[in-house]
Amino acid sequence: MDPEELVTLTDHGTMKLRSAVVRAMILPAKERKRAKIVREGEPAILIFKQIRNLGAKWDERRGSSPRGQRQQRRFRSRGNRRKSRSIAR
Repeated sequence: MDPEELVTLTDHGTMKLRSAVVRAMILPAKERKRAKIVREGEPAILIFKQIRNLGAKWDERRGSSPRGQRQQRRFRSRGNRRKSRSIAR
């Protein structure tokens, strides 16, 4: 599926598929269960389970999730600070 395809996320309007997937993933639990993406192609309606799987597939293609990358950078920077302090002492 093309992440740039225009779709409708129920109760949230028209947007690109990538944005609809991201928005559906951050909805509160009760709203997430009801989330549906309506599109022109097949399948025409994506329920939340399909939305979650699509988001996971896109994350795999990128290598890792943005959250994991942020945590990795944070740990690395902490380690660098400690090294610089110990060298300065």
